[in-house]
Amino acid sequence: MLQCKKTPAQWSDANQRSTSLMKLNPIQQMLRITELPRAGIEMSALAAVGPWLTLTPRGDGHPVVVIPGFLASDDSTAILREYLKFRGYKVYPWGQGRNLGSVRMGGYQPLVNHVLKIYRETGRRVSLVGWSLGGVHALAVADRADYAVRQIITLGSPINQNDSSNELFETLQSAARKLNGQVIATPGGKSFGLQDPLKNISPTLPITTMYSRGDGVVPWQRSVIEPGSHRENIELYGSHIGLGVNPAVFYATADRLALPQNGFKAFHRQGWRGLTYPKPIH
Repeated sequence: MLQCKKTPAQWSDANQRSTSLMKLNPIQQMLRITELPRAGIEMSALAAVGPWLTLTPRGDGHPVVVIPGFLASDDSTAILREYLKFRGYKVYPWGQGRNLGSVRMGGYQPLVNHVLKIYRETGRRVSLVGWSLGGVHALAVADRADYAVRQIITLGSPINQNDSSNELFETLQSAARKLNGQVIATPGGKSFGLQDPLKNISPTLPITTMYSRGDGVVPWQRSVIEPGSHRENIELYGSHIGLGVNPAVFYATADRLALPQNGFKAFHRQGWRGLTYPKPIH
């Protein structure tokens, strides 16, 4: 059982954060409250469009590690992992149990070691797909062992440090403090994980972020990056909780993973894709 000892000041801080949720504007409140039912719709849509998802190019068999979001385990990514296996990749779970942040898993080294083990066993660079906090972890792995990473795909991940938090995001940080006994972020940092997740990562390492302006958990502004020759944002429609079962996520993920190593090309939106994937903000 977790024991939580708080000082009066800490209790006051927790109460203030709880009260601050009332300050969410009506749209933010609606997005938060409807997360679960919208995720259910996305799962139903996934079952309905199975044939469409076979239109993605076949994979080349390279290894892929899928990292779950905050408070989630490998069970949450099981459907996505099975789909990627079906499309021709050697897919691995993250294998670190429930994702309670870097502090509770003993720092990032266990995850780095997991990726390096796969890299050495297969002799191929590993693609990392991270959902929410899992995307921050993926960047942390690349920060420490970029030679073993082929590309990174993040799904609704709070990796952009240039926009101020809203009250809901601060509440998630507060929950992380309670579970970990300390802030997950690097001292002085603003988010889950690194102070600046992108700072030390090579600009030639392909990074694709996927985000939805309907995200009721992580403000979408935190999930986009400055596009570049090897960096891009893909906007789609959906919730945060439903990203792991969203058919648009499945299609775009398989499309990106099929890119040849050292052959990055931006995701195109011609034809029917323009209806499914809006032109990104950045």
